[in-house]
Amino acid sequence: MSTTGLTRDWLMAPAFDLELKHYVLLAYLQRVQQRFKEHKLYPHLDELRDQISELCNFRLHRKELAMRLGGSIIGFDPFTGAALREPPPEPEALGTVDAVIDLALPRLSRALDRGVDLREELAARIQFGPIGLLPLYRQEGWLLLRTGRLVRVYSYALSGVHAPTERQAYSMLQTHYVSSHTLSIACTYEAIRSTLIQHHRERPVPATYAFEADVPIPHIETFMPLAKQLIYKAIASDAGSVR
Repeated sequence: MSTTGLTRDWLMAPAFDLELKHYVLLAYLQRVQQRFKEHKLYPHLDELRDQISELCNFRLHRKELAMRLGGSIIGFDPFTGAALREPPPEPEALGTVDAVIDLALPRLSRALDRGVDLREELAARIQFGPIGLLPLYRQEGWLLLRTGRLVRVYSYALSGVHAPTERQAYSMLQTHYVSSHTLSIACTYEAIRSTLIQHHRERPVPATYAFEADVPIPHIETFMPLAKQLIYKAIASDAGSVR
């Protein structure tokens, strides 16, 4: 069961009933839309991509199987010369599956588009920059995420700067929670960085970045994932690896 309640095998289970699948899909999309209204992007964006990919792959495999299992030759394509075969008989259930895919794909794609637009909108509301001097080696360091006066500190380590997809890029940047601080006249970003250097001498001059959002953003579902994406792009850009 996924976070929003749509199982990976929902297309095939529990029954081949188009009306039931329609209700299941609508309920799922309503839950996702509610999460987006709450500015909670993840894991829902990844779930939508997975669902779309699986439905497209299923449709492709169905077509390939039908071509291999085709019946007698009934003619030839006048443009390509390919043999045209009589389509094999199919169980009624597979026709229902095709109808569900036709119903689901455009709706899932529209939901994904709305989520991507929201991600871009929220990412634009996040300001971030370095604290102190940045070292030449920036693939390890600290992330300071501010919500109100609360600053959560994470260590980060980037295993690579060349990733073909957003999700792979995201997974390359590993983070671990370190501590929390309350900003004040005495407790500034610079003071937090100095404390980190004192207590973690294995990183004498770490790269340190602070992130602030001018709108409320859920920390786990949105702020942290967007911060990871932003810092990945910044480091990859510095390394000259952005396509």
